[in-house]
Amino acid sequence: MKNYILLNTKKISIALLMTVAVIASCKKNNTDVPPAEQTSALTKAEQNAIASAGFSPTNAFKTEGGYIVEGDIFLTLNDLQKQKSYIASLSAKGPKTEQYKTNYKVTLDTIKLKVNAGEAQTVFTNATKEAVKRYNDLGLKVVFTLLDSNSLIKEDILISGQKFDDPRILGQSAGFPSADGKPATPIKLSNTVYDKNYKDNNLLATVVAHEIGHAIGFRHTDYADRRYSCGYQSIADYFRAANENDSQDGKDAGAIYIPGTPVGGEPGSWMLACSDGTNRPFTPSDIVAIKYLYPAK
Repeated sequence: MKNYILLNTKKISIALLMTVAVIASCKKNNTDVPPAEQTSALTKAEQNAIASAGFSPTNAFKTEGGYIVEGDIFLTLNDLQKQKSYIASLSAKGPKTEQYKTNYKVTLDTIKLKVNAGEAQTVFTNATKEAVKRYNDLGLKVVFTLLDSNSLIKEDILISGQKFDDPRILGQSAGFPSADGKPATPIKLSNTVYDKNYKDNNLLATVVAHEIGHAIGFRHTDYADRRYSCGYQSIADYFRAANENDSQDGKDAGAIYIPGTPVGGEPGSWMLACSDGTNRPFTPSDIVAIKYLYPAK
């Protein structure tokens, strides 16, 4: 999640997605996603590969083992290949303006979290407790549990502190659930913004809940047009500017509509890509989407 104080208030259709999935045996040639280099700069082919996977290439950069996209999502080359393949297979299907899911989600009955934040341990722990409470208060069949930091039980999601080069980055997930139904880990939160003296527990809880959302399968609500919360160029505009809209790449990410969610934009969603600096508990439509994917008891 990135921190942007001003939101674009123009009504734009938004979409809430789970991570897209593909059959593991699907094979792509090496021209689909170019190999990583040691520099953080992206080639045009790499930007196209990121956009083709349904993510904004704006401000994306290389990091060890893959790419950071949309400020808080880590994707490997293999992740990009899989998501591009799945999107291509679904690009002509379904509506494109509501809230959606695709395939992968967590299949565990209990999702165990642990915090390891050094001097900010108390700050991170209190915020994670609140984030866990927000999910558990929905009465879902899946239960979220925060382990003691000294527990010998292996966590499913580790939450740790990180100093990010970009000071606007508040948190970062390790991607999305794996094909075997396990959540992505770790979640890294800024320990320069959220240090031991940080006071706004609800705001940090919103960031934690957002990154947990990625870890259990949700993509950014405004995935199709990050102008809604970030001011980023939309994926469609990116391809139009690159004169590449004559291929599958410029089309919307395939998705399955979640019944009961709105067609129009919803500015308070916990999964918007960029933060406006306010506490964002789940909206009614967020709750519909969460319960559709993770049913209530």
